[in-house]
Amino acid sequence: MGQVIDELFIEALTYGGSGLGRHDGKVVFVAGTAPGDRVRCRVSKAKKRFAEAQLVKLLHPSVHRCSTNCPAFGQCGGCQWQHLPYPEQCSWKEKIFADLLQRQAGIAAACMRPLVAAPDPWHYRSRAQLKLRSVNGQLVMGFYRRGSHFIIDHRHCAILDPRLNKAAQLFRSWLSGFHHAHRIPQLDLGVGDGGQIRAVLHYLDRHTAELKDFLRPLVTEAGISLFVQTGRKENLQPVWGEEDLRIEVGEPPLQLAYGPGGFAQINLEQNQRLVKGVVEAVVRCGAKRVLDLYCGMGNLSLPVAGKVKEVVGVENFAPAIAKARQNAQVNGIVNAAFHHLPSEGAASHLTASSGSFDLVMLDPPRSGAYEVAKELLALGPRHILYVSCEPPTLIRDLQPLLHGGYDLLWSQPYDLFPQTHHIESVTLLCRKDDS
Repeated sequence: MGQVIDELFIEALTYGGSGLGRHDGKVVFVAGTAPGDRVRCRVSKAKKRFAEAQLVKLLHPSVHRCSTNCPAFGQCGGCQWQHLPYPEQCSWKEKIFADLLQRQAGIAAACMRPLVAAPDPWHYRSRAQLKLRSVNGQLVMGFYRRGSHFIIDHRHCAILDPRLNKAAQLFRSWLSGFHHAHRIPQLDLGVGDGGQIRAVLHYLDRHTAELKDFLRPLVTEAGISLFVQTGRKENLQPVWGEEDLRIEVGEPPLQLAYGPGGFAQINLEQNQRLVKGVVEAVVRCGAKRVLDLYCGMGNLSLPVAGKVKEVVGVENFAPAIAKARQNAQVNGIVNAAFHHLPSEGAASHLTASSGSFDLVMLDPPRSGAYEVAKELLALGPRHILYVSCEPPTLIRDLQPLLHGGYDLLWSQPYDLFPQTHHIESVTLLCRKDDS
């Protein structure tokens, strides 16, 4: 058992969601705390310069604390900050993001733009992955406990779109009556801007006929599109309904479809604001020929296409490229081309084959795009616009660019994930000789 710290004052919040205190000259991180709390905690991990601890008792609560909106909060790993009022969450996200970029990347405070807060901090998630397990003949469905594969069984997620909460309970009821439910580890749910719902059941059996026959009349009556996945996401079998979900972005509005296994931002309303910010940045840069790396189904490429001469999108997931081409056609966009390629090396290949780009957009996964950043440094596009969902990898990827000939013009955080510590951002860089 670790050392018990009898009283620790929480000074601040940190990226990752934990509160920060100091004890015997060492920084201590405690999950589930708020600035101003005085807590008793038990050290779970001790390092030379810091320690991680678990909250044992809240001795004196911070004045910033509020009541939580979910009975699973503190157990489920999905939310970290429901105990803070939303304006307080936004204030800390803005501060944490600015501090990270200023301290770790040397960015001037004047380059930091304010956080774009969400209009509704609840009910915003348009997608969810629910975990399932049969325990003593009873179906357990919910989300993993933080840092474990233990499923917290709960029936209503406060940040999930209400239509998905309703669909989840339908599946809970249906699958409780299916004798092979123990072979279903996960249910993926999604909803589009038009209210259409799509479900994907992961099934640990190649023989899916019985499951599909059991569920087909149920989902048909409920109006839920259903697919069964066995193994990789390429192995999808339709049960009933249309495969696409559609979201709306851009001005004038574009309808973009994405299929099962594809990607769309979880917060559709905030995604519209983020896309608007990206389009405005591209216009102000005067860009004519734009490359969009990690383009997915065209979330950024297609709204930008209406403002520039040409957009070229690159994505390594073939079904997403197919959707991007389909979305361009459906929306009457003729100046966008899409390539099924890894983003690493794509800029060099396309520059060599078709000419240079004056602006490159990239929207990589959490792992970032360090090799791509080094490649762009060698190619030298006038502007680079980086959409990030992970500040630490953003900071890492900025290093070669900032040390190799680019200035950071501005960086702006967006809150796409209220009640959590996650921060989305848009950062614009310009070649030094053009800034």
